[in-house]
Amino acid sequence: MKSTLSDKLQFTKTSLQKNSGPLLIILLFVVLGIFLVYLGLRTETTFLWIFGAVFGALPLLGILFTIPSSFLYYYEQAQTKKYGTYGSANIIEKEEKDVSYIDKVGNRRVNVKAFQYFLTYAFEHNGQSFQNTFLVAGKNCFDALEIGQEIPIQFLRNNPKKSTIRRRKLANELGLPIEDCR
Repeated sequence: MKSTLSDKLQFTKTSLQKNSGPLLIILLFVVLGIFLVYLGLRTETTFLWIFGAVFGALPLLGILFTIPSSFLYYYEQAQTKKYGTYGSANIIEKEEKDVSYIDKVGNRRVNVKAFQYFLTYAFEHNGQSFQNTFLVAGKNCFDALEIGQEIPIQFLRNNPKKSTIRRRKLANELGLPIEDCR
């Protein structure tokens, strides 16, 4: 499968849109840092330009280490959506992770219960086995799915490791709102 230049640009645009929030926040920090450096150099205030450089550089370094993987993830998702082959997979593992935390509200502490629901699925393509894990938002969707149950997926024929769940179809099959299976 060869992607055209327009397809690659579209996949890049989709990925940038999904990452636009963090990128805009980092841009704000960088611009403010550059302004502080400029102001520090103009007024010959050493502390101000050093603070501005650190203020702009730290978020920029953080984003340089996190955005590439996020960008690639959304790029591959867009690519799979356009060129993917429909298939089915079987759930092989269910995992519920407790991510509860303590939040401070005023002078008191509040225990906030939170869970993440992970499902691992496996499928075969051209005699090879592949597996992937996905996260569902709602406990209803998690509880409705059982180990061994068949679920709808989409994957790239030339790289089956890149697969995704067809969430709308899954929600329709389970009779749940799409928000539960996001």
